[in-house]
Amino acid sequence: MVQNKLRNAMEAIRGVKLPELPSEVLLLQEELKSRFANVNTVASIIEKNTVMAGDVLKAINSPVMNMKLPEPVRSISEAVTLLGLENIYNLVVAAALKNLFGENELYKDVMDFSVDVAFCMADISDWVDDVTRDEAYMLGLFHNVGALVLVSKDPEGYGKIYANSLSMPESVIKTEEKKYGSDHATIGVLVAKKWHLPVDFMNAIMLHHTHDCSTIQNDRVRALVAMIKLANAIVAEISLGAYVSSEMRDFEKRSREELMIDPDVISEIRTSLMSYAFKS
Repeated sequence: MVQNKLRNAMEAIRGVKLPELPSEVLLLQEELKSRFANVNTVASIIEKNTVMAGDVLKAINSPVMNMKLPEPVRSISEAVTLLGLENIYNLVVAAALKNLFGENELYKDVMDFSVDVAFCMADISDWVDDVTRDEAYMLGLFHNVGALVLVSKDPEGYGKIYANSLSMPESVIKTEEKKYGSDHATIGVLVAKKWHLPVDFMNAIMLHHTHDCSTIQNDRVRALVAMIKLANAIVAEISLGAYVSSEMRDFEKRSREELMIDPDVISEIRTSLMSYAFKS
């Protein structure tokens, strides 16, 4: 079943080149696989790409990591020492994704929405066992990568479909399948596989439009999917103002119940996100 969906996804994007892993990420992967991974070597690899290094520092000093340090982190070496190798790698991969796609308006809209979802997921992770803020942030950025690929495939036609997805998060999958023969969630898995994301992240990307999270057997994947859905609902509500469809309300309700997060906490997360969006 899954293999058939992935084959359909590959056929749907035939002719579209999936984004390559930046050389810095490949070098980091090799270093982290080594028996004696070196903090200084990791910092040196990241610093070679000044744009990426700047984005990593920006993320660390933003609400993403919620570190509450007395002074901002000013160097990659300091960041690696503070966060550790695995956490810094997640932020590097997230920074790499942000800079891979074009600058047209629809790309920007999709990525801006994903950035907001990523920040929101980082806050939600404080209420979820065994999901770190850097993991939540990276997955939030990646969850809609398939939509970016569909923008590449159909820059004229995909805009309306994407806009409708913000209020109709379940209907959009059927719309995409009808038009393209696949959907952005499945196409996103192709990119996630190419970038060697963890298996549970790939599964969460595949399933993030699932109607009922309780049908997902793996506890961690179920939690990750619920986090994506809840963050999407919160960000969509802020983006769309007063209009929130019954479909999106159900999306939020089911995910909140799955995570057992109180409505008061959701209000706090919503306020925090609005405050960050205003500052940025």
